[in-house]
Amino acid sequence: MATLWLILELANLIVFTLVILPRKQPVNARPLLPITATRLLRLTFLIPILVFGYSLFFNHQIGPVEWGCLILAIVGNALVIKGKWDLGESHTWTGYYLPSAKRVTRGIFAWIAHPMYTGIILVIISCSLVYITRLPVWLSALALICCFYIAGFLIMAALREDRQLVQT
Repeated sequence: MATLWLILELANLIVFTLVILPRKQPVNARPLLPITATRLLRLTFLIPILVFGYSLFFNHQIGPVEWGCLILAIVGNALVIKGKWDLGESHTWTGYYLPSAKRVTRGIFAWIAHPMYTGIILVIISCSLVYITRLPVWLSALALICCFYIAGFLIMAALREDRQLVQT
């Protein structure tokens, strides 16, 4: 069972990482937050991913908590993928918006205003619960500081995105 858990965690982590990697922005994309904040996000988002990936290779008992964390991460990843799919041409990387974009209310957006941000935060929570029990405090603390920054950034971006969409 531990091997199955590890394979599923690694597969979910790889898919998540590939989905959230920065891509080329549309030409008319505008920043929601100061460029410095977005650059810092781009520097920090890989740290928790690498720390979590590293933590998977420590030999620990896999119990209901770890399986629950895996389910939470898969749900989070599914929200990110579905949100990106439903946004289609309106998708930009975190921290940007398209001035001409209209609020998307179909698909997952009919249920959740910010499914991608929600999904990322769910993945952060689930992964953090796994690595804090496996790694030295200093390494967990480094990853958690990055996670707090990422979550704060996403919340601020969501608020500003909402404001921009209301004005459009």
